[in-house]
Amino acid sequence: MFALIAILIIALLPIMAYLLSGASSQKALVFFATVMLFGGLLLNHQSSDPLFGSWLHSKQSNVIQQKIRNNSELSDEMILTFLSRKDLAQDSFLLGTLVFYKALELESFNSAESILRSLNSAFTEPDFQLPIYNLLADLRDAKHPLVSNSKLLLTIQKPLDCSPELLTVTVEIPNGPAVDIAAKDFIQPDFTQELFLDQSDALVRGFDLPSAFLNQEIVKVTASMSCKNNAFYSMKTIDLSDAQNHQEQVFIYENEWLKKEQ
Repeated sequence: MFALIAILIIALLPIMAYLLSGASSQKALVFFATVMLFGGLLLNHQSSDPLFGSWLHSKQSNVIQQKIRNNSELSDEMILTFLSRKDLAQDSFLLGTLVFYKALELESFNSAESILRSLNSAFTEPDFQLPIYNLLADLRDAKHPLVSNSKLLLTIQKPLDCSPELLTVTVEIPNGPAVDIAAKDFIQPDFTQELFLDQSDALVRGFDLPSAFLNQEIVKVTASMSCKNNAFYSMKTIDLSDAQNHQEQVFIYENEWLKKEQ
């Protein structure tokens, strides 16, 4: 603010010299125009919605829209400068998501990926992690629509001497985040029916089976069987790089169950 005032004072010096000159004419007109011009600049600087700021924002928006239409990558500097118009982090993030979904709408995946990278690097607080995973999932599903239908098919024989009451299956990435990418309970399971897990069984959308299939991860499948009088468990390691049509079959035979200690 002080810097702006200093610049205005310096700019006013020749005008003041003109107004104080004895040979000056049309002083009233010059004085009125000066007051309007510099007063307007001060008001624009103080305004929460400045005229010249809006023009600058509009120019930034046009540049971003053109890059998205061309499916070009957007630099971190461009995105973060555009988002800086908002004072609150939540509002900046929301503005970023609007730009991201505009890129998805136009199927400009290079643009969308660069926007998502910028958001991920700029908004590292825990409150933004779930929304970013959602953005990642939407990008993946739009770019790879067939992957969103990924399934882990279960072919299971029940343990000997077991009347199944509950089957719980979890899937995790070994040495990965301590969150299952899928978990599902089957109450009184009917093993003659098709049993499977898919992206709807994720605990965190975006960190799920479709992502594991897309990245060709190695996953660990753990099955726990609660029977009427006892309980069993079994574990399998599955390499998803061998999957066909984004599906993988998991077989658990009756002799592969281990009895849980009571």
